[in-house]
Amino acid sequence: MSFVIHKKRFFEIIQKAYPIVPSKTSLQILLNFKLTFSPESLDITATDLDHSIRVSSAISGDGDFEITVNAKKLFEIVRELHDDELTLSIDENVLTIESGGSFSCKISGADSRDFPAYPEIPEFTQVNLEKEQLRDCIIKSSFAVSKDEARACLCGVLFEVDKERMGMVSTDGHRLGSCFYNGSFDVDSKVSGIISQKTLLHLVRIMDAEDAQFELEIQFGEKYMLFKTESFILCTKLIDGPYPDYRRVIPADNPKKVALNKGNLVESVRRVSVLSNQKTHLVKFIFKTNELEIVVLNRDIGGEARQILPVEYDGEEHVMGLNAAYFAEILNIIKTPEIRLEMNTQISACLIYPVYEKEEDKKSDDLFLIMPLRILEEV
Repeated sequence: MSFVIHKKRFFEIIQKAYPIVPSKTSLQILLNFKLTFSPESLDITATDLDHSIRVSSAISGDGDFEITVNAKKLFEIVRELHDDELTLSIDENVLTIESGGSFSCKISGADSRDFPAYPEIPEFTQVNLEKEQLRDCIIKSSFAVSKDEARACLCGVLFEVDKERMGMVSTDGHRLGSCFYNGSFDVDSKVSGIISQKTLLHLVRIMDAEDAQFELEIQFGEKYMLFKTESFILCTKLIDGPYPDYRRVIPADNPKKVALNKGNLVESVRRVSVLSNQKTHLVKFIFKTNELEIVVLNRDIGGEARQILPVEYDGEEHVMGLNAAYFAEILNIIKTPEIRLEMNTQISACLIYPVYEKEEDKKSDDLFLIMPLRILEEV
């Protein structure tokens, strides 16, 4: 049996599936791709048992066949080939790749029956979402996922959909990111799931590789969630919940409000934080009438830095310590030129909002939160 596919297209679908392959596993079959050939299509499947992906492409050939081959070797071989038509042929459990009449190689495979079956969701709620909406929610929430496996539910992103609102939120206890879209969504009641960061970031990479606009079909199941388009199906095992009530950490009373130019703030924080402590990244923010002073004092290296910025603020003096790395990450996610900070005390959460010139420019409800650090030294 032989099949013909262009190298560029073959490598594109390999790239989409390859990140799901585990780097280490005691189950050797998981280091393989499962290649499913039919006369008009090729499916590549990869899984680590928690995440599974099936990527499809048009192909010309004859017959139906399945084979599993080492994913790393197939990735490396195809990457090095010239941009040409490839001929793939299968003889029992051996895959042969020929390119340009001058190159050929053989990769021994394994019986595809040993490869784990693709997860099925017997009962699910289906939601269709636009690519850009889903991507926006992922970018604005997934950065705040916790790395502490002792609290597994915080190691994922909470995805919620009800009839009039859809969005994502995550928090690690030190920061929070959330993005919600208002609209009409075809669900009978609220559905939700906690999704791993690995799944969502890989989904973003796949969406970024697709030039065209498209809708994703999303299936919410009891144990799995599935993202589906014409060219791929990505399935992820949900993280056991419930997710903590994140609304309780968002303070309602924030009398101190500051409007700032985001670009100037990002540059100033980056400049001053060069001298900050490498463990805490502590930077001190002193808000005065129409002025913000950003200060770092690092006694370990005898370093000190100060930057003064004009801001829109007319409240009483307010001092706050922040992790500069966390703060800069949030600022870089926000795309508006202006932002607004809302604060109360030195130890209560600081809320960060994008500010839009026109109300019609606002597509989603975005909220970012960062918890202050205690300021032990005098600056």
